[in-house]
Amino acid sequence: MAVPSGEHEAVLNILSPVAGGSGVEVLHRSLAQGIPGYRVTRYSPLWSLFPPALVGFSSKKVSLVHASADYGVFFKRHGVPLVATIHNYTSDRFMRAFSSRLQYLHYRSDLRLFTRLTLQTASAVVAISRFMADKVRDDLQVSRPIRLIYNGIDEQRFLPPRNRRQSQRFRVLFCGNLNRRKRADLLGPLAHALGKGFELQFTAGLSDTSHTAANRGTDAADMRPLGRVAYADMPMVYADADVLFMPSVREGFGLCVAEAMASGLPVIACVESAIPELVVDQQGGYLCPIDDVACYAKAIRTLAGSAERARLMGEYNRARVEERFTLARMVHEYRELFTEVADNARDLQ
Repeated sequence: MAVPSGEHEAVLNILSPVAGGSGVEVLHRSLAQGIPGYRVTRYSPLWSLFPPALVGFSSKKVSLVHASADYGVFFKRHGVPLVATIHNYTSDRFMRAFSSRLQYLHYRSDLRLFTRLTLQTASAVVAISRFMADKVRDDLQVSRPIRLIYNGIDEQRFLPPRNRRQSQRFRVLFCGNLNRRKRADLLGPLAHALGKGFELQFTAGLSDTSHTAANRGTDAADMRPLGRVAYADMPMVYADADVLFMPSVREGFGLCVAEAMASGLPVIACVESAIPELVVDQQGGYLCPIDDVACYAKAIRTLAGSAERARLMGEYNRARVEERFTLARMVHEYRELFTEVADNARDLQ
């Protein structure tokens, strides 16, 4: 991505340590493409099992460190400003019902502590949605300023297809990591609630025993596993769907929601977390209560029964992304913040 005209300020030496294989890595690499001097250092998520080892992925020979708020404190160096971004937060009591016992213990103990320490030591804190900012303020009793910078996606890569492929079945797409928070276990019940004439496409290789086995009856919607899809191939996945299904109960932003919106898809989603900041109910799709399969099925049937409604919602979503959630806007706002923090640090020296 080229630097916009008129923004050729001094090049900063920015280091961004990120865990590989996550949406955070995708976003931070986007910043690296748009901000001269921004460099991503990728580490295996396994290193977070022993957080002090993460120190080795940082450096004193940089002008600024940009890290995720969960483990950001381990990348802080004396004399080097730290910008911490709150990409997600799962350490509140709400997550107990959507986590294993071990996960919940981790969320409520060490991860909560690490996040608190990061927010105390960072020179600036960013949240990727109002929901995230409010959740952290309330749960950690944080009073410091938190800047809102929504994530952005490349709307030139994620485009509505000129002619969406016609199919005898209405294609419902689910994508995301397979954990309780994403509510992937609702796919089987949804397939039965929808019945024939629908196809549930899902990424990330859901196991046959836990999900596709639910489709062995003749009255269930067809289920089509897509396996693990490379990020570069996701535009084609969205182009082959009719609607995005996002039942997740906790999203810091909802990257795949924004990508689907840019691709001209309506969205059926859970009303919780940050998703309502992206999807306008009744205009860009439908928002349903947590785990309300009947509501999800009714909304999907409504769109399947009206191609015009689905088209208008997709067009509304595309326009909303172009107005609020572009990659260029995100890069510009981070560039301004990094320059401001680096200038303040130099003034204090």
